[in-house]
Amino acid sequence: MTQMKRWDFAQMSAIGHALFVKIHKQKRFANPNHDIHFMAREQNQWLVQGVHAMMDSSYTPRFLKRYYFKDEMIDQLHVSDRIFQHILLKQLKPTFPYVMHRHCYHLQGPSGVRVATQHIRQVLKESKPQYVIRADIKSFYKSIPHHQLILDINTLYDDPKVQAMLREIITNPIETPRGYKNADHGIALRGPLSQFFSGIYLKPLDEAFDGMNVTYLRYQDDILILCQTLRQLERCKQRMNDILQERQLSLSGKKTRIGHIDKGFHFLGIHYPGTQTPDNITVTQANNKPVNSCGSAHYLPSLGGKTTEQLLPEPSCIVPHPRTLRKAREQVKQMVIDGVSPRRISSYLYRWSTWWVRTSEHWDYQELLGWFINACWEPNPAADFAAGLLHQAKKSHIGARDLLRGFEPDFAAAL
Repeated sequence: MTQMKRWDFAQMSAIGHALFVKIHKQKRFANPNHDIHFMAREQNQWLVQGVHAMMDSSYTPRFLKRYYFKDEMIDQLHVSDRIFQHILLKQLKPTFPYVMHRHCYHLQGPSGVRVATQHIRQVLKESKPQYVIRADIKSFYKSIPHHQLILDINTLYDDPKVQAMLREIITNPIETPRGYKNADHGIALRGPLSQFFSGIYLKPLDEAFDGMNVTYLRYQDDILILCQTLRQLERCKQRMNDILQERQLSLSGKKTRIGHIDKGFHFLGIHYPGTQTPDNITVTQANNKPVNSCGSAHYLPSLGGKTTEQLLPEPSCIVPHPRTLRKAREQVKQMVIDGVSPRRISSYLYRWSTWWVRTSEHWDYQELLGWFINACWEPNPAADFAAGLLHQAKKSHIGARDLLRGFEPDFAAAL
C-alpha cells in the first residue's frame, strides 16, 4: 500500500469524490430542491475549488446551521464542509502517532472499542484491580473553549497552513433562527474533526497518568481508570479533577462512578460484573446448574427465606450494558416508524449483532440476539426482527465462528 502524499491534489480530490458519492447515494431520494442534487451537477466545480483552497490555506467553511429538536440541539455542517474536513482529517492522520496519546482509543475508529475491551479484560484477569474510576465529562464538546484549543493546536502543529484552517473551523460562526452567533466555546459534535479535537484537548489528561502504576483508557469523553489501592484511587481522582478544572471541564455526576470494583462497572457499551458477593452475605449452594454462558455459575437467592450460594462471574464474563440493547431497540423501532424496508432493518440488526460478536470476542451470535429480545419488554417490532434472525441462525446452525469467518465489519455500534 502506497503512502499518501500530503497536499496532493489528485489524492485529495479522489477522497472527496468518493465521500460525496456515498452521501449522494444516501440522499438520492431527498427533496428535488435539496442542495445535494445541485452539488451533484456541479461537483467538478465546487470540489476542485475547495481542494485548491485547502492547498493554499484559504479554505473557509460555511456557517454552521443550528437546529432545535425536542430533546437536543444540533449544529450541522454543510455537506461540502463535511467533505473538505474529511479530506483534512486524512492529511492529519499520519501525524497521530506523534501528537496523540496511545490510550486515546477513539482515534482508532470502531476497532478502538475492541482493542480497549481486550485490554480491560486482560487487566481484570491478570492484575485484578480493586478500585475503579468510571468518569464521563459533562457536556464535553459544548464546553471546549476555542482559545485554549487553538493554543494546543499551535503547540503541536507548526504548519501555518494547518493552523489557519483549523482556526477557521473552530471559530466558525453559527446560523440560528435568531441570527448569527459567534460562540467562544464548543465544537460541532458530528463533524469529521470532532474526535480529533477531543484527542488534542484532553491530551494533558491522558499524559497525567503515564507515570502512575494504574490502567488508564479514554474513548472521547469516557474515562476509565483501574487502581490497585485506595491511595492510588485518591491520587488519580485528585489529579483528574485538577486537570479538568484547568481545562474548564467538569464531571457528570450521574454518569461517574468512583469506588470499589466489587459492584462492577460499564465502559463502551459493555458491563463488567463485580467479583464479590453483594453485602458480604453468607450463602449456601442451591444447585449445580449454571444459568449463564460465561463458564461460571451465577445463582440467585431462592424464595421462602432460604439462602443460596451466589457464585459471581469471573472478571472476563462480560455482558451488554442495558443502554447498548436499548439504543439498538429504539433504532429499529424508529426505522419501522420511518417506513424502512424489512430487509434493511434486518440487515441493520444483523450488522449490529455481528459487530458486537467480533468486538467482544466472547459472545455468541444467538446469545446476543436472545439478550436483545429480552430487552424488548413490551410488544416491540424490534423483537420480531430479532426473532426472525435468531430462527434463521438456529435453522442454519450459525455460530460466532461462522459469522466471523471472512467478516470485516465497518459498523460503528451505538455506545
